[in-house]
Amino acid sequence: MSDSQRLREHAAADAAASDACSGTRRERGADSSAAIEAEALESGEHSRTATDHTVWSCVGNLTAVRSIRARVREFLQRAKPPESVLDDAELASSELATNALLHSRSGQTGGVMTLFIRSERDRVRVAVADQGEKAQPADSADSSRTDNDDYGRGKLIIESCTTRSGEYWTDTTHVAWFEIDIEPRAER
Repeated sequence: MSDSQRLREHAAADAAASDACSGTRRERGADSSAAIEAEALESGEHSRTATDHTVWSCVGNLTAVRSIRARVREFLQRAKPPESVLDDAELASSELATNALLHSRSGQTGGVMTLFIRSERDRVRVAVADQGEKAQPADSADSSRTDNDDYGRGKLIIESCTTRSGEYWTDTTHVAWFEIDIEPRAER
């Protein structure tokens, strides 16, 4: 049994137990990755800011970036932000997911990434959590990365299409995030 099959079975069993306890809605995407979608916040809960949120985990493989882009656009379209916000969020989330695949254990066999999306009245926040740094072989020097023009553009892209961005680490996880402010619409 492959790592991804074990992950799917584990996620499905975990979801069934979680569904029974928390009432979380579960759906399965076209790429057979288990997806967890949180229910909308209760009315009054964070009523000043939060309107909706979701958490979704996927196997860290080549289709993950496409799936994350689609998930971000699909989720945010419900809030009906300006098209430019959708485009920018889709592009920036694609960069975060690509970086997670290229530079973390999430892109290796059995790796997993988790996508967090929060849509508020005045902003969108997206984060991608990966499984931390890849283990480098002792005889491997990563000096080619600094001399290679193919690296480093992702941060520039994220900075150009988002309002704020950042990242943080724990012992086992790296989280990269961004926010895009939504301009208030003129009342008609």
